[in-house]
Formats: sequence, C-alpha cells, structure tokens
Amino acid sequence: MKRYAFGSITFLALAVALTAQEGGGKETEWYPLKKDTTWTYKVPGNSIVMKVTNPADKDGAKVETLVNGKSIANEHIQVKEDGVYRTSINGLKPEQPVRFLKLPPKEGESWDVETKIQGQAVKGKFTTSKEKVTVPAGSYDAFKVEGKDFDIAGMKTNITYWFADKVGIVKLSFSLGGTDAVLELEKYEPGK
Repeated sequence: MKRYAFGSITFLALAVALTAQEGGGKETEWYPLKKDTTWTYKVPGNSIVMKVTNPADKDGAKVETLVNGKSIANEHIQVKEDGVYRTSINGLKPEQPVRFLKLPPKEGESWDVETKIQGQAVKGKFTTSKEKVTVPAGSYDAFKVEGKDFDIAGMKTNITYWFADKVGIVKLSFSLGGTDAVLELEKYEPGK
C-alpha cells in the first residue's frame, strides 16, 4: 500500500504539472504564492506537502512537492492579469504556459489549452463552476475548474481543481492512464 501511495503521489505531481511570459511577481488570493506558503494534502496512505520555496521571478514562484520531507517534484507557478499559469515542471517548460485558473474566476467560463512539453501534446478545455466542498481542513465555497478528456501525450486525462479564496487549491482529483487520485487539504499555512 505504501509503495502504491508513493508511486501515485509522484505520478500525481507530474500529471498536475502537465495540465500548467513575462515577469512574475503578481499575486492572487485564489492561489497565494508568498514564500513559505504551505499546503498539506491527504492522499490514500500518506500526506504530501506543497510549499512555496522561492518567491516569484520571471518564471513565477517555485513550488516544491514534498513526501516525508523530501522533494519529489517542483514547478513554477506564475500569476498574470488573466490567470494562474504553470510555466515549468521539474525544469521542463511547455511551449506555451498552461493556464489552469482564469482570473478573476467566474462561473460558466471556459478556455482551451494547447501546448507541447518535450514534443508531447497537451490539449484540452477547462470549465469553471461554483461548488461547496468539504475536506479535512474544513468547508469552502470554491470555484471548481474541471478539465474533462484532456489529451496528455496520447493519454486521456480528467483533472479537477477546487480553488478557495485566500487558500488556493483545497481539493484536486485526476484520472490518468487508469490511475485515479484525490488530494484533500488537511492544513494550510500562509507565507509571510
């Protein structure tokens, strides 16, 4: 079970990042990126921590995924006027940064994603709705951002984020290549 959980966590970190221009430094309460901001998520058989380890630069803020205190993945997340983007995962940059939250979030919005990472296609559409979600950290009025039938390197993928104001991602679920996973927020610690 422990081996399965670790493999799922690593796979999850990579899958999430695959679904992610100019200078960073912008902020949004929908995904706080101050240094040392930390999210602890419950996953089957374990917990993972996502932590902002470097403040925003031209590529965005660096967020590391930690399991048992060890970094297993990292990504750069950048806030722009029109949304929150992933600009890299483990040093790999997509041809076009991936917007995974449109700003300001509004119910009923949708947008297309089409890029490549190391020559592999990433294509799909996100849609936004409002939903109340309950996780171990509490209940939140959230914006649900859902990507159904994404094509990531030829594999069909479903990914859903729930964003809460002043917290960020409170829940995430995905299905990729027969592997399903759900992360639920256990604890949020804002950075300074």
